[in-house]
Amino acid sequence: MPWMYRLNLPGSTGGFLGRCAAPERDEAVARALDSMGEGRRLIQAEQVHGGDIAVVTEEMVERDATTLPGVDALVTNLPHAALAIYVADCLAIYLADVRGRAVGLAHGGWRGLAASIPVALVDALAEVAGGSAAEMRAALSPCIRGCCFEVGEEVATRFDHIRGAVDRSGPEPHVDMIAVAAEQLRAAGVPGGSIEVMDGCTRCDPESFASYRWDPERCGRNVALIGRKSG
Repeated sequence: MPWMYRLNLPGSTGGFLGRCAAPERDEAVARALDSMGEGRRLIQAEQVHGGDIAVVTEEMVERDATTLPGVDALVTNLPHAALAIYVADCLAIYLADVRGRAVGLAHGGWRGLAASIPVALVDALAEVAGGSAAEMRAALSPCIRGCCFEVGEEVATRFDHIRGAVDRSGPEPHVDMIAVAAEQLRAAGVPGGSIEVMDGCTRCDPESFASYRWDPERCGRNVALIGRKSG
């Protein structure tokens, strides 16, 4: 199977693939999509490093809206949609309703996290699924981890209120995006024990992962996919 990490959230299918030179044409991505079930329609966000979310509807699929503009997260209850996010150091945030009624996926760079996109994702999924945050499970993809994510003070200060998110022990601050996203999910009502963290730092392992910090010109993209489980 092409997956680096197969998703283990109830009521959902999908996973995470490492470095792909061109996700839209990569054979591993095509095989991964096929493994999610026949007839899946790929829907992706434009990813503008913001905090806006789109609910993927049947009408969007019917009019061939494969890339939704101006958003960094997607939510759907359609059984034949496959939501896609492409990342290269940023974080992919997976979310699923435990009863299988809806799924969501967000692109979480530091700007999206500063805009509380995990909280917005939880709120949108709750509305679409007709449930509560307590009935959700989340997964956080590999990303640039706190060991390597050096930032300026103007970025670090945005996350000082989150315990363990900022490390100032070195010459420049480092931010742990996993700590930020997990705390925001918990604050939105997702149980802490229901948040899975996939191993891997993209900057530490550029052979396996796309890392913009390692090589901005040739890094490619990592691919996150999620859909409702059929049947």
